[in-house]
Amino acid sequence: MSIEPERRAELLRGKLLAIVKSAGYLVEDPGSENETHDSALLTQDNCWLLVNDETPQSALGKGILLLSRHPHLELCLIFEDATSAGIAARQATGLNIKCKVMLLHDESLTQVEPSSFPKPFEATPASKEFLKICQSAGVSTIYENGTWRGEILGLEVVRLEGENIQIGVGRFDREAGELLNYEKSRSDQLVAASNQVRSQRNAEAGSHPLATLARERWLRHSLLEEPSLVELTDLEPIDLVHERENLRDPFPAAAIGKDEDQRKVLVVCSVGIDIALVPLVAETSQVHLPDRIVLVLPPKDLLPVIHTISKFLKVPSSLIGVEGEWACPTGS
Repeated sequence: MSIEPERRAELLRGKLLAIVKSAGYLVEDPGSENETHDSALLTQDNCWLLVNDETPQSALGKGILLLSRHPHLELCLIFEDATSAGIAARQATGLNIKCKVMLLHDESLTQVEPSSFPKPFEATPASKEFLKICQSAGVSTIYENGTWRGEILGLEVVRLEGENIQIGVGRFDREAGELLNYEKSRSDQLVAASNQVRSQRNAEAGSHPLATLARERWLRHSLLEEPSLVELTDLEPIDLVHERENLRDPFPAAAIGKDEDQRKVLVVCSVGIDIALVPLVAETSQVHLPDRIVLVLPPKDLLPVIHTISKFLKVPSSLIGVEGEWACPTGS
């Protein structure tokens, strides 16, 4: 039986209060963030956040949102998973905030050191067949997180797994395609899939899934085609440290370029409100060491809170609003 939200909030807050007290921290008059968060606690010098089942970047993102309202406090994130705690600590090192990441084990808290970065993938050449059918279908190829992919307006329609070419939008579409289109050539399958995506990936498609999935990558695709939209002379796609888990949830898309002064610029595209955006940008900046960062969103998504939390990045950053069809389907 599921727990009512109010009861769940009460239990989480009670658990957090007990953890903080048992760890020896003085809690005289805890402030309340109950209206907006069910596992946060404000004390005189600290903003405490108990992490439940969020990703490290989402947890840290919630934390910096709280800091945007209480900038004088030190953020204390409490994890019960050591791996997630190490990742959050790593992401936090790219931010100009006072932050401790702690691990709860046997009812005691210990501060966690940042985990090391995973080794980057070494690019392997794509097969001639893969490149040939992508070119014939007008599909853009990209090597990302160890996998060759082909995209239409930022949406993956084909990937190369070993020597196997898999066609479709998302895992289930690829699996269904294997069963339903076995009589068609790979080239014909890709042309059909590409044409379907092109027909629906536009503002007129409304809330059609092909118009709403991976809109950040659609935005990045436009910038790769025209870097001058963000006042850069060139732009190349790059991986984030983490791979996107699915097509529906928000997830930034990044690129590296140079400006007119030949300074290295990290460009990160986002659409809508993504609480994990700034932690992921902070983490990526530590890998590529840019001179500055540009966050690109549709103008309507450049909310005051985005401006506020982007200032927590250690690397100088700016925000640019870019209009386009990727912003239209459902309203961010």
